[in-house]
Formats: sequence, C-alpha cells, structure tokens
Amino acid sequence: MEPRKPVRERLLDAADALLFVEGAFATPVDTILKAAGASPPSLYSHFGNKEGLIAAALHRRYEVWKQVWDDEIAAAPDDAGRVLALWNALRTYQSERMTERWCAFTGTAAAFPDPAPELREILDLETALLRDRLLETATPIAGERAEALASALMVTYAGTMALMLREPYEKAIDEGRAGAASLCAAFA
Repeated sequence: MEPRKPVRERLLDAADALLFVEGAFATPVDTILKAAGASPPSLYSHFGNKEGLIAAALHRRYEVWKQVWDDEIAAAPDDAGRVLALWNALRTYQSERMTERWCAFTGTAAAFPDPAPELREILDLETALLRDRLLETATPIAGERAEALASALMVTYAGTMALMLREPYEKAIDEGRAGAASLCAAFA
C-alpha cells in the first residue's frame, strides 16, 4: 500500500483536478477539501485562502510547464523548431499532464479579474515566460522584426488555446503550429 501524501500535496492535487477543470471561481472550497481529504484549517494554514491555494497550484504547474517547454526547445533541430517547440510542448503537456481543455493560467485570469497579489504574481510570471521565450526564439528568424513575430506568435498561441475549447486538442494544436510555422516562414 502506497503511503498517503502530505495534506499540502493532496490539496494541490485536488486543486489541479478540480479548479482548472471545473473552474477556479466555480469550485467551492468544500469540494476541494473533500477531494483532498483535508480540513479547512489545513487549507488555511498552508495557503491562507482559496486564492493562495490556486497560486500555489499554478506555481507547481508553471515549473512543470517550463521544464516541458525547455525540453522541447533543447530537442529542436533549428531556429524554426525552437519557435515551434511551444506547440510541441503544449502537445506533450496536454497529453501527459493536463486534464482540462483550457489554459489554467488564462482560465484563472478570467475568473479573477482583480486577483490577490500572490495570484497576480504567478499570472504575470507565466505571461512573461511566454513573451520572453517567444521573443528569444523569434530573434534568430526575424532579426529586427522579432518583436512583431513574437507578438503574432503570442496571438497564435492564445488562439490555439481558445480553439482547444471548440475542437479536439490535437487538431487545435496542429492548426496553431501550422499558423506559427507560416508566420516563421513569412518573417524569415
């Protein structure tokens, strides 16, 4: 028999399983506590409140997401491949890690238009990662026009995420990746 995880990990696992599938705003704390086999004092002692739990769960996701993307960039054969690694990482993350059809960060931003500081911090960190990495990978392709390419890629990525709500994720990612490849070719 496998030992029971510490309550902090059970709460984070419950947050992943519920908040980013059912909705961060719509999921009651009682539902999270029941799924985690935890008490209200344990949630509040570890995270302060529901937004603190969401922020911690997003931090954990951020680290996993960043590593998946790092691995895809490292495996890319060329400059265009490093740009397209974002969509490869999304496919890997979606098939191996994510249970929802949507970006947990975007969904949280939509649910909390005026988030607490700890939640705002992780949302800003994830946005900065996307923008900075896209600019970094776009620069060898587009040179002085790298900011324009990175911006267009950001919109393409956001469109991919939105399309995942309407179509199977594989198709949405394929279409987003094809759009990104077209952008890279146009800017090369």
